Amino acid sequence: MAHAFPRLPVLLSVLLLAAVFSVPVSPQNRGASGSAAAVPAQKSSGSNDAPVKAALITASVTLGGIIVKDLIFKLLEEHRASRRAEAAVYERYSKPLAASASSLLIRMHEIVLQRHRPVYLNCVGVPTGNGPAPTFRAYKKLSTLYRLSSLIGWIRACRREFSFVRVASHEENAPIDEAIDEFERALSDGSWVEQERVVRLIDLWKLYSLADLQSAHDLLEELGVLIDNAIYDVLEAEKVADLIDLPAERQPNVCKKIAELLSSTLHTNAVSHASIQTTYPEAFRILAMREAWVYTDWQHAIGDMMLRRIEGEDRRFEVLGYGEFEQVFATAACEPQHLLRRVCEVFDGVDLSIEDRFDARPRQLRRVARATASLVTAMHAAQRPQSIISPRQLKLATTILAEVPKA
Repeated sequence: MAHAFPRLPVLLSVLLLAAVFSVPVSPQNRGASGSAAAVPAQKSSGSNDAPVKAALITASVTLGGIIVKDLIFKLLEEHRASRRAEAAVYERYSKPLAASASSLLIRMHEIVLQRHRPVYLNCVGVPTGNGPAPTFRAYKKLSTLYRLSSLIGWIRACRREFSFVRVASHEENAPIDEAIDEFERALSDGSWVEQERVVRLIDLWKLYSLADLQSAHDLLEELGVLIDNAIYDVLEAEKVADLIDLPAERQPNVCKKIAELLSSTLHTNAVSHASIQTTYPEAFRILAMREAWVYTDWQHAIGDMMLRRIEGEDRRFEVLGYGEFEQVFATAACEPQHLLRRVCEVFDGVDLSIEDRFDARPRQLRRVARATASLVTAMHAAQRPQSIISPRQLKLATTILAEVPKA
């Protein structure tokens, strides 16, 4: 709306000039009565009013000049100064954001496309021990956590700098904002898991036409939420953190409860006891599909943890370095430990070399890889010809977008 304000004084000047030209003839210059006296009165009016009109026009032009000079130009200059300040903030944050995204991109390319390299993800947590292999794998795992957390930190810094968000949301930089949104959703949004559970259970128990179900999006979403709530109820009642921790003898009852929920909602025949006994091992594994979502507010908290306020610099924020991150991770009593564990769970024991139908994280990581690649290509396009993204990094981004399927 700020760009519309300079038009207001111009409009006022136009209205003032229009008023001047519409000034009526003074009554003193009109004839007293009769049509015969009217003719000389009009001639006299024209000659006497001309200096008045000229003076008013001159005053209006002068006033208009003052308005243009002192108000319009001032508003325009303030607008330009504001845009220059926003652009400067964007410039200061865009380069570290691009560098951080490129660093994560290299690691994500290794994880999702180099099948036998990411063996360091097979362990839970960060491995300890002496020797070249444990040391190297510990470094690779921890640096993966750092690269992901670092990018979350820079995104958080950008969002805290309102000016950056305003500039990044301009039409020419819309792909940057879209890639950041997709990156955050890839880490936090598990709604597709809810729906995939429904589809696979209905297919397992032959309860409903899959074609009809998948075309009825509202019904599919409703069933996903119902099953998710039922799982949470079981966890709370059994006082376990995860379904996989439930004793084996109680697993058939959980599957029976979910089958009854589906059949009653879909108004179909119930799943037989014999079918439950035969299918419950696979049904339970579908229900217990492993997930490790880093929800939006958790991302904000992780980003805040990664930031350090700096004084006397162009930027207000800096992301902590790898050495400090390593110290934080190694300090068991440190407050941010629970945040870093949530990041670590995304990678713990994940194996992208196989198609694991009971683990949502491979698909999650592929979405993260694609979003990171989109961010790198968008930043490169926006920064050109000052882009800090190398041709090799750009090629990796292009490869990921071409070879990693959309989740």
